[in-house]
Amino acid sequence: FLIADDSTEKIAMLQSLLESVGWRGTTYIAQTTEEAMKWIDLDPTICFAFVDYYIPAKNGPAVIKYLKDIRPTARIALVSSSGTETNAHEAREAGAEAIICTSDPMDQVEFKVKEILGDWLMQ
Repeated sequence: FLIADDSTEKIAMLQSLLESVGWRGTTYIAQTTEEAMKWIDLDPTICFAFVDYYIPAKNGPAVIKYLKDIRPTARIALVSSSGTETNAHEAREAGAEAIICTSDPMDQVEFKVKEILGDWLMQ
């Protein structure tokens, strides 16, 4: 699992939710696009990713596209506080299958993340 986000609070929340649904695999943390791409290069078997839109130095869709080019079957969600249609469109064009807006109420965010994880990890 790859979590690409520059917010330590969001990383901690996503890691906690991963643990709550029973994820026991490797989790890579990246706080820049370069770190995310490095992890993808080091482990091209990464199957799942949560990617922020506004991650330094490029943006989330660059990471999404990079992972999809290497691992076309990867399951990826854009997890970002910016829920604009433009950002969502760019993320979907790059290969994200889900969009989670973290500026929504926290109970809704947690529900959506757990719902997505349940779907991904059961397949």
